[in-house]
Amino acid sequence: MESKDYWFALKSSLYVEFKEEKILLYDTKSGSRIETCQKNAISLVSQLYEPENLGVVILTEEMQSHRDIDFFVREVIEKQMGDLRDMGKMPNKPVRLIPILNLQKDVEKLKKKEGNYSLIGTNTKNYLLVLNIYLNTNCFLRCPNCDQYYKQFSCCTTQKEKQKITFEELEHVFHQIEYSSIGKINILGGNIFEYSYIEQAYALLDSFKDTIHCYFHYENYKPYLLPNSLKLEMMVTFPVKEEVFKNTWDSLDKEKTTIRFIIENVVQYEKVKLLIANYSIEKYIILPFYTGNNLKFFEENVYLSRDNIFSKPISMREIFRNQKLNINFFGSLFILPDGELKSNMNVAAIGNIKTDSLLSVIFKEMIDNTSWRTIRDKQPCNKCIYQFLCPAPSNYETVIGKHDLCHIEH
Repeated sequence: MESKDYWFALKSSLYVEFKEEKILLYDTKSGSRIETCQKNAISLVSQLYEPENLGVVILTEEMQSHRDIDFFVREVIEKQMGDLRDMGKMPNKPVRLIPILNLQKDVEKLKKKEGNYSLIGTNTKNYLLVLNIYLNTNCFLRCPNCDQYYKQFSCCTTQKEKQKITFEELEHVFHQIEYSSIGKINILGGNIFEYSYIEQAYALLDSFKDTIHCYFHYENYKPYLLPNSLKLEMMVTFPVKEEVFKNTWDSLDKEKTTIRFIIENVVQYEKVKLLIANYSIEKYIILPFYTGNNLKFFEENVYLSRDNIFSKPISMREIFRNQKLNINFFGSLFILPDGELKSNMNVAAIGNIKTDSLLSVIFKEMIDNTSWRTIRDKQPCNKCIYQFLCPAPSNYETVIGKHDLCHIEH
């Protein structure tokens, strides 16, 4: 780099995170990154973000004489994360757009404007993306962790007290979403095949057939009670009764069925691989289940590493999204057999279909935020330079009781 004054700027595709004495520069297009604790380098980048500098600063000859700045700038140029422009050839200061998140309908901003939530209300129906309906609590299988699975992922569950949604309540729910832009409706139990109004319910489901997913345990399957148009999500728990599994698998429409294997350890994972190979299963999901006694299994197979985080480029849109909402929870509502409405199965109810409209409950969740806008803003994640590059918090953080399910030293 020839010794002269330059205009210095970073590419507009760069996301920059400042954390106390460390800084991360991440190229959302290429996935390249630079991490540094050098104070002079941090100061240089900080100046780019001062409003009066408009994303461009002067890199003087004197600054270039500092070894740490010279090394940093060279790395930025080599990784094509920024550029230098000769001030002798470009005397007029250029401008570089710096990506900054600025939502006009940001809920927290609206809260500060004396509770002006009118902008939220105009689009309330569009926030409902996934509706999870638990029809009943009936089931006689007695799976060992039946009362815990549903707290970690979509799954059937039962209770000692037998409850069910009435057909009138179900009809009222579907009437409310008739003209919504909902993308997925999950039908769960108990055992959905024991639901008293299952046949009448199918008439309601027909107009939403492209979005309906029916969840059931493989031991409960009754093919004559399911229309061919619905997508199927079959739960498999261990130990597997292979003869029953085979009979169920043979009677399923393979194109419309996804098998959801629930595993607790490596041994079960190996058994899943055998089932997948033996039955030529193509559509499946493997769901690790935290029992309270298998933390090591999670640490070795679920916890994130740096390589996991940066396994593929993370877009600016994803990063900004992680700063404002939780992609795992946002837009989901759960309707329980007693009519309770929740935004997540690990939080308190926010309404009841017997007394509240879905729109009013969605509006309430947007304001109160029981889960939809849960982000990585708690310690130690809020001190980490990867804070918003990591996936959003999930149910696993809740059940394990730890905010940072990773192997990264903060």
